[in-house]
Amino acid sequence: MKKRVLKVLALREQVGIQDRPLVIWEPAPLSCKPENLQDCLEVAALVDVFSPNHLELAALFDTSASSDRAEIERLALKFLANGVGPEKKGVVIIRVGETGCLVQSRNLVSQWLHPFHIAGIGEQQATKVIDPTGAGNAFLGGYSIGYLQTGGDIIQAACYGSVAASFALEQVGMPAMNNEGDEELWNGASVLGRLHEYRARQEPAGTQGK
Repeated sequence: MKKRVLKVLALREQVGIQDRPLVIWEPAPLSCKPENLQDCLEVAALVDVFSPNHLELAALFDTSASSDRAEIERLALKFLANGVGPEKKGVVIIRVGETGCLVQSRNLVSQWLHPFHIAGIGEQQATKVIDPTGAGNAFLGGYSIGYLQTGGDIIQAACYGSVAASFALEQVGMPAMNNEGDEELWNGASVLGRLHEYRARQEPAGTQGK
């Protein structure tokens, strides 16, 4: 992975592209082993966003997987202490399924965001979760769009990611897309409407679960 990132950056430079791309890395599950930890730390220093799920994070440190927030924060901080991204200004995002996600950087107090689908909210949202396959990829795709749309606000970008993941969870395969006037709908729901709803029910920023 390190060679790939360096090659992409070198190729961009060769053709005169000076702006750095947003580089997001979701490590392959089978590569998340203790013997690969040092390599992962080196790659994390090259990317802008390092985002394993909590199982992959635990596997790297050869510890039992846990959804305990304090433990996840402790392990994620090991990557930040080593350095994530150029000038150590990168972000660590740990995706923890039904617990939501942790967003951390050196300049941000650890912040947890709930998933969009939570039992007991609205129309029994937890029953909408059908298949988690691809939810992590959808989250990071949504994050990248949110990052660009909000001028680099990593918390708001994570909100976009959580909403994108919510559509991936609702069926096996791709969500259904259709148009209602000028608006694009996914599974019959407005993406922006869902984003506004999600933002409205987030807890205030700050460290939670400690």
